[in-house]
Amino acid sequence: MSPIRIRRIFSRISFAMRRSCPSVADRAAMVSEFAPWRSDTILRKQGLDARCCWCPLAGFPMWLIDTENFEPRAMEILLSEEEKAAADRFRQPALRSRYIAAHGGLRILLRDHYDIPLGAQATDRNGFGKPHLRRYPGLHYSISYSGHYVVIGVSEGEPIGVDIEVLRPIKDAAELMDLHFTAAERAEVRSGGALGKCVSRGFLEIWVRKEACLKAFGCGLNIPLNSVECALGDQMTTVQLSDSQFRTGALQNLGDPIMAWSRRICV
Repeated sequence: MSPIRIRRIFSRISFAMRRSCPSVADRAAMVSEFAPWRSDTILRKQGLDARCCWCPLAGFPMWLIDTENFEPRAMEILLSEEEKAAADRFRQPALRSRYIAAHGGLRILLRDHYDIPLGAQATDRNGFGKPHLRRYPGLHYSISYSGHYVVIGVSEGEPIGVDIEVLRPIKDAAELMDLHFTAAERAEVRSGGALGKCVSRGFLEIWVRKEACLKAFGCGLNIPLNSVECALGDQMTTVQLSDSQFRTGALQNLGDPIMAWSRRICV
C-alpha cells in the first residue's frame, strides 16, 4: 500500500472519530493542537514552493503555496479553457501567475492525492458562484489568495472554506469593524491594543474566520458578516448559518500570512 493511500485511510478514520466525539475536538481547541507544515514533494516537482499541513481541529489537509518565484508556463497546460481565459484577464503578471499556481496546483492535488484524472475534474457552480466537482459531489475544496500566497483546502465529506490575508496595516479597520463585526468581536480586537498593528492583526484574524465560514456555507457575501461571530487566538468557534453549523479556527504560529479554516459539522 502506498504512503498516500495510508495517509488517506488514516485521515478518514480520524475524521470519523472527531465527528462522533465533538467534545474531544473542543478540548483539543483549548490547547491549540496544530500539525506543522511539511514540504509537499508532488507540488514542488511542478515548480511550486508548497507546504502541506494537517490541522487536527479542521479535519482536512491544507496546502500553502508561495508564488513569488513561480514560473507559470509549464503549468498552464493543466488548466481548463475557462481557467485559461480567467488567467489571461489579469493585467499584472504576478496575479496571473498566482491564479495559475492555485488552479494548476489544485488539479495536481486532485489527480495525485485523490486519484481524480484531469479529464474528470470538470466543475459546476451553485447559485452563488461557488465551484464544485461535477462528478465527485462528496469532495469539497476551497482556494484563497493574498499577496503572493495561495492556500488550498480539500475535504472528503463536508463543505469547507479557507481564507488567507497577508498581515498589513488596515487604515479603516475601525470603520470596517463597526460595519461588519459584532460588539463582542470589536471589544476583543480593541482589548489587544487601541491603535496600529495590534488592531490590524486582530481585525484580520477575525476577518479570515468570517470569510472562511461564508465560503464553507457557499453563499458568498450574501449573508451579513456581522451575523457570523468568531473568536481570536487559538479558540475554535461554532457558527450557525441558516440550518447548518460550522466550526472555524485559525492556523496559529505562522506569523505572516494569517489563515483560517471552516468546516460544516451538521445540517
